[in-house]
Amino acid sequence: MHTPIVNDKARNIFFLLCLFALGAFLRLNNLAERSLWTDEFFTLFQSSGHAVDIKNLLDPLSGQHAPALFKARDFKTFLKNDSSKNIQDVTRGLLYTDTHPPLYFWLMHIWMKVCGDGVWAIRLFSVLAGLACILLAYLVGVYLFNKEIARFCALFVSVSPFAVRYSQEARSYALIMALGLLSCFFILRFEKYNKKADIFYFAIVNTLGIYTHYFYAFVALAQFIYFTFAHRRDDAKLKKFYLAFLGSLLLISGWAIPVLLEGYNFRNIEWIFGFPGILNKIGYLCTGVTRFLLIFDKPVMLQSFLLVTGISCFIYIIFRSVKDGAKEYPRAFFFSLSMFLVPISGMFLIDLAQHGALLMQERFWVFSFLGFIPFAGYFLARGLSKSKPITIILLGLILASSFTINKVQFGPAPKYTSGWINKESGHKNSAVIVYNIRSAVLAQSYYLDDEIYLIPVSDNRQLEKSIEVLSLYAEKIFIARHYHRSDSSLMDQPFMAVRDIGPKFKLEKEIQKDDISVSEYIKCAL
Repeated sequence: MHTPIVNDKARNIFFLLCLFALGAFLRLNNLAERSLWTDEFFTLFQSSGHAVDIKNLLDPLSGQHAPALFKARDFKTFLKNDSSKNIQDVTRGLLYTDTHPPLYFWLMHIWMKVCGDGVWAIRLFSVLAGLACILLAYLVGVYLFNKEIARFCALFVSVSPFAVRYSQEARSYALIMALGLLSCFFILRFEKYNKKADIFYFAIVNTLGIYTHYFYAFVALAQFIYFTFAHRRDDAKLKKFYLAFLGSLLLISGWAIPVLLEGYNFRNIEWIFGFPGILNKIGYLCTGVTRFLLIFDKPVMLQSFLLVTGISCFIYIIFRSVKDGAKEYPRAFFFSLSMFLVPISGMFLIDLAQHGALLMQERFWVFSFLGFIPFAGYFLARGLSKSKPITIILLGLILASSFTINKVQFGPAPKYTSGWINKESGHKNSAVIVYNIRSAVLAQSYYLDDEIYLIPVSDNRQLEKSIEVLSLYAEKIFIARHYHRSDSSLMDQPFMAVRDIGPKFKLEKEIQKDDISVSEYIKCAL
């Protein structure tokens, strides 16, 4: 008599296990081979507890007339586990040097103590968080729709190139996805069963979300808007929700108060601001959403064709299914639309008001991705029943995009150029000169041979003095320039673009790879 229920449960478990296996394959594929990039080095030195040490070392160098002679090994120590460092050191580093929220760095500090600080180890945390999102997407889909559509929500998270990409990065975005979906699960379960435990857990998870990233506040705001309108006639349920929401705000104050006392200024994040214009921002609104489905970073003809084909397939499926879905699942559509639109709208308004580039940064779309997941699950499920060939083509393109996304670098990634420097140095006395900004100096040191000199410089005077001093020690000089994709001057300076560095060295070779360029100079014979 209970056989159908048992069989259905077994099918669900088997299907989810298959999705876990597929998701794990995509996320572990090429996990350690791809170079760490700038922001991941930020994770390393903040989580290791060395942020204040780096600031104390590099800041005074900016005012010195003579350069300081360091070797690559001197900086690598800031990227390694240190038994003398603890959570307090991590917290102090965040408060005094960046004021990012601390949760992810606290967790990574503990994770690195247990699992190590190698590339594979530090990225594995995000892989596991990304895999947890598959189950959480299924649970959210169950409460919004039904088990059939929930399976497709889980399928989408398993294979989405956006989800795969940020499950392979040693940054907080996979954790944000997991916390966001978990909070959605608790609020939807509270909505259905009205249990105090669920709204309590919702408040805790939302607090953790804002302790992970400030923009998680957009997720909380979307949930607030949804619940207020959806239950405006249920005073008892609204009261519990508001109390939970207030409780999470009080818990957030534990971090907000010291940050405010420290004098945090959002505009100090210089790479976000200084990009006026409305047309480009509208363009980001259009192109950003497409990256949830397909990411082809190399603008070649075939990839452009595949992108257009995939998006056209998805639009066709939406056109065939959206009216029925809005009638059959109005609450689910309202919830998903709120979760999708509120973060985008918030960042768009900030971009307009502050000449910002938030939407230009792909990773910030993670907050709206939470609302896109239920939509994608619904449309894929309906598409497979109404437009099977089109949906299969779309799923095939998504899978192909996810399989190749792990070979694409996010930003300045020094593995290739550092390897080239190591080879070109030929075990001779060599030096690398880099602009004195920690995200470039620490990153450049990681893949360099220990004995290569690494000289941070802050202006043209220090550059000239460094070359003069190095003429006594080095047979080869390499000038490395790191470029931010939003604006190349943010991580480099015009004086670093010099090609003629004086009569003692001549330009030999130049390369550019993964947003880093390197010029090689050899010492002239006397």
